[in-house]
Amino acid sequence: MYSLTPVTQPTADTKHPLLLLQSHHGDRYFFGMLAEGSQRSLTENRIRVSKLQNIFLAGRLDWSAIGGLPGMILTLADQGKDSLTLHYGSDILDYIVSTWRYFVFRFGLSLRTNVMKDQQVYKDSLLSVKSIVIQGGDLGVNSKEGGLFTEEEKSVLQSIVSNMFPKHAPTSRYDPSSDLHLNVELPNGFEMPQTTTSYEISFKPVRGRFKPEEAIRLGVPKGPSFGKLASGQEVILPNGTIVKPEDVLEKERHFPKVLVLALPDDSFVQSFQERFRNYPCEDLGLVYYFLGEDVTINEQIIRFMELFGESIQHVVSHPKVCPNSIAFKGAAMTVLKLKAMQMDCYNLPRTETVLSKEFYECFDKKLEEGTTLHQVQETPVTSKIPTSQVHVFTQNSEIQIESFTKGDEKMKIKLDQTPVKAWSWEYAFKKHVKPLNLCPASVEQAMQAKGDYNNFNTAEKSQNVEIMTLGTGSALPSKYRNVISTLLKIPYAAAEGKMKNRMVLLDAGENTIGTMRRNFSSTALQTIFKDLSLVYLSHLHADHHLGIISILKEWYKHNKHKDESLLYIVTPWQYNKFVNEWLLLEEPDLLKRLKYISCEHLINDSYLRRETRPLSLDEYLDVFRSKKQKRRKLEVNPNSSLRELPAIRSMLRDLNIASFQTCRAKHCNWAYSCSITFFVNSFSRRVFKVSYSGDTRPNIEKFSKEIGYRSDLLIHEATLDNELVEDAIKKRHCTINEAIQVSNEMEADKLILTHFSQRYPKVPQIDNNVTVKANEYCFAFDGMIVDFEKLGEQKAIFSKLNKAFLEERKEEEQEQTL
Repeated sequence: MYSLTPVTQPTADTKHPLLLLQSHHGDRYFFGMLAEGSQRSLTENRIRVSKLQNIFLAGRLDWSAIGGLPGMILTLADQGKDSLTLHYGSDILDYIVSTWRYFVFRFGLSLRTNVMKDQQVYKDSLLSVKSIVIQGGDLGVNSKEGGLFTEEEKSVLQSIVSNMFPKHAPTSRYDPSSDLHLNVELPNGFEMPQTTTSYEISFKPVRGRFKPEEAIRLGVPKGPSFGKLASGQEVILPNGTIVKPEDVLEKERHFPKVLVLALPDDSFVQSFQERFRNYPCEDLGLVYYFLGEDVTINEQIIRFMELFGESIQHVVSHPKVCPNSIAFKGAAMTVLKLKAMQMDCYNLPRTETVLSKEFYECFDKKLEEGTTLHQVQETPVTSKIPTSQVHVFTQNSEIQIESFTKGDEKMKIKLDQTPVKAWSWEYAFKKHVKPLNLCPASVEQAMQAKGDYNNFNTAEKSQNVEIMTLGTGSALPSKYRNVISTLLKIPYAAAEGKMKNRMVLLDAGENTIGTMRRNFSSTALQTIFKDLSLVYLSHLHADHHLGIISILKEWYKHNKHKDESLLYIVTPWQYNKFVNEWLLLEEPDLLKRLKYISCEHLINDSYLRRETRPLSLDEYLDVFRSKKQKRRKLEVNPNSSLRELPAIRSMLRDLNIASFQTCRAKHCNWAYSCSITFFVNSFSRRVFKVSYSGDTRPNIEKFSKEIGYRSDLLIHEATLDNELVEDAIKKRHCTINEAIQVSNEMEADKLILTHFSQRYPKVPQIDNNVTVKANEYCFAFDGMIVDFEKLGEQKAIFSKLNKAFLEERKEEEQEQTL
């Protein structure tokens, strides 16, 4: 028996479908896209992937489709997985993995990439998977015949991938940008291929049951001969009679074939129709349609589905077919409890759904309450496929495939759809919040009235600094805290009293965009991205930046038609290389609108470290062919120690910043803390100073006493509880007390503590800390909206916080005992 379980469906926080195929013995395979949020979805749904060996990537590999893959690989490696193979139908795969070389590296994991040309087959002891590579849109886009890269370029890319995952550990101070094998210029001058990869899955038949009575009747002696026949070998009896396996075995049992078809947009529909017009369907039992948001649900796509006949099962994934369900219910429950205690400090995650009128009426599917229907064609669509054979791809629906005897039995496909109560804030409040007596009855009424209300960037707070802690966890996404990301709104009163907002993003871990989509309406989101002027990255650890590419793309979506719009990005220099290599694939025009400044060039020091110059492809090939690598060292770029003063001056002027300084953080190579001093109006020298630690050990000398001294606001990591100071030293993080000491020495006016270890998913250590000298302070939770003027109001609910999460703590303790 095999089961097929949806891990993610298209929602606001998990953009694409991911399917888990599992054997009876626990062997696991992924098919589909690994969007940001996929890893968190596994945690949320308690899906274990210890036996995962193969990931079959489907569709087109833009960042939205694979943004969750680098984090997933790092987590699998940290869990001790020793081998993993990524499959895809284009050699763009090696390029994509190579772009991660400065921040994804793990020893002990053998990561392989398998480029599967059209109709190529992968086989193992359980199944065979055939790739289906289909061209869409413009047929002349691929830049080089026979693939995107020359044989030499392919060998360099494969070498980089293998060296990102060395068998033995490098030194603890390892820096990938100083590694000859990794700091290499990647090929350029090509475009993302206009192809999509789909798959046909065939399962190995099960040999029929051995019939001992029949073997005895034919004169076969008991013993080794029985074993031979049972394993499929013929036996010669002493009298010369040949007994064949089929004489003593029941009929072979088969499994239905499965198709996973990924259509990115309308330009592919015709190609798919042509490819599958004469497809042999007699062994086919199940088709998954992974339709991108640019595929129109209309007559054409329904006719394509009908090519496979009326007897098979059809499962459809599309943003206008799959409901926008709450994917991370644990985190949503946390927000509900916190909102009950601090009404104006949280937005309830939004669940509005726009679904296809054509699909839902054609197949007579039940609609969730609060759904809006979207119509694209005037005449209704009809179909010969029975309604009972068409299913919506949702997380609560598992399909089981069992073996059957061809000719004697029907295919055995069982849909196990657990009925899930539609998400209701009222029901969740009554069941999980009301019994805790966290708030008066008036709050319950107010929450129902203001369920859709946005508490960030409101008219009443137009002149106030606001902070939204989008993610507050460390290392990897968990059930209750996503990885780190902080959004600042710093208003500026221009001439004639006109208010202008500067939105600043301090780090953006994986799926920051998903959190924003859940928290804001499309109108509010548009306002935030039009005001977004600066993205800052503290260091190269993946939990701080895997969400940045999605943020850049979203910014461009809202600003591409405003020629004067620029976005400043301040990052370690290696990350700028990744941004350039990635956006050349997806959005080359966006690169013209980004103004990059190296964190090193804002350092409060006369000495600037120089960047290492990457080897060109030719140099790389020359070095490794001639075996000179042991004698060769990477050269530094002498010009990189000269501050980019024009870009820095332009940023200070455009964003009305008085000063922007960094200092080296005590964490890893090329890690920084920063302090930014903003002018608050055009008619005085009044300023607002914010300091952000990033990840670091306590840095009193450079951070507290120099660049951050007397900050109005300090946002500091407080990864570990106070008794774990040895862990903090080993991992180069701070305990809560150490973060408070940094604030005290800085004489910061107000303090936000964030970046908590995921071993404390709900409430960090609030009591028994050293005295906080800042006027006000608070502990960050995901989705928390902090009005700077009222930052200390959380103190009033400290006593209730531990009580609020008793239910989750019990659940966690039970899980640990299983």
